[in-house]
Amino acid sequence: MGMAASQARWISLAARKSNVEYEGQQINQARTALANQSSQLWNELYTMDVPTPPNTSDFTTTQYSFETGDATQTISEIQAADYTDIDGIQYNSYVTYYTKISEYTGIRNTNSNPQVQYVPETEGENGYYMVGTRKLSCLSSVDRTDKSSTGIWGTYCAELDQIAIDWPDTQVAKDWKNYRDNGALDALDNIYLWTDGSNKVNFASGTAGTQDSLEACRKDISLPLHSYYSDYQTKNKELSKYGVIEYDPSGRATSLQLEGSSVVYDLSTSSVTDNNAYNDAMNQYNYEKQIYEKNVQDINAKTEQIQTEDRTLELRLKALDTEQTALQTEMDAVHKIISKNIDSTFKTFES
Repeated sequence: MGMAASQARWISLAARKSNVEYEGQQINQARTALANQSSQLWNELYTMDVPTPPNTSDFTTTQYSFETGDATQTISEIQAADYTDIDGIQYNSYVTYYTKISEYTGIRNTNSNPQVQYVPETEGENGYYMVGTRKLSCLSSVDRTDKSSTGIWGTYCAELDQIAIDWPDTQVAKDWKNYRDNGALDALDNIYLWTDGSNKVNFASGTAGTQDSLEACRKDISLPLHSYYSDYQTKNKELSKYGVIEYDPSGRATSLQLEGSSVVYDLSTSSVTDNNAYNDAMNQYNYEKQIYEKNVQDINAKTEQIQTEDRTLELRLKALDTEQTALQTEMDAVHKIISKNIDSTFKTFES
């Protein structure tokens, strides 16, 4: 190989080697960028809050109760207090509890298939309504001379007074109030009554602005009939009183004396779990868990993509390293040829 050709080849190899080194630098920079992206993803993963399932103990409270005769009273709240009554008794607590009481209440009865009929007036008998097989009476026809609490009229008055309190927007209540307040006897003509199978006296309106009167149900058999009666009902009522509570060394309440009473009740304890709150917390946990798992999957997918790109770049870098070694080897060989050519040239001139 001549001197010029050798030099041209060496220059070509040197240029190629420079390009290989530059491409290798670019690949290393790309791999560094991928490594930074991977590090950011892992940092994001490590800083994510892992959802924790709720513990039933967090929704469980100690509930106190006490017995009064054959009834169990459940305490819903105990507040610290400092109160002294006129008898000098000092109370350390304000207690809220539920108790069952019997209250006289107006009750609405819904008959979805009343089968209302009207029997027209005949000689010697006024017209009347029927509900099923029961004949109705008009309130205006009831004897009102006996107004005692044990008399029929007195009993009806007590029932209608309670219905007017508990169902003030009904036509029965409005007509009864009109009679009570204004003495409107004609208002009684629109109130009908009958005794049902449970021996309850039911009151209903002949006509009304709502679609639940006798006349409306007579015309349209698909309409329900609303009637009203009064009776004693057992209800849970919330009461609050001052009390003296004794505690054992562990802080558990053991006894209770309520304001206005000398009776000391033993307190029973039970653990009560708020299942609705627990279920809400569990639903929230499942929702957060799904989001967390989705984010983890997204991070893993991005990380896998980065690793795939990095492996591709690594293989390319190895190929460039092999190519660089080959180029260096060939450059060394060309360099030797050039050196020999130089030596032989100078030796020619020396001789």
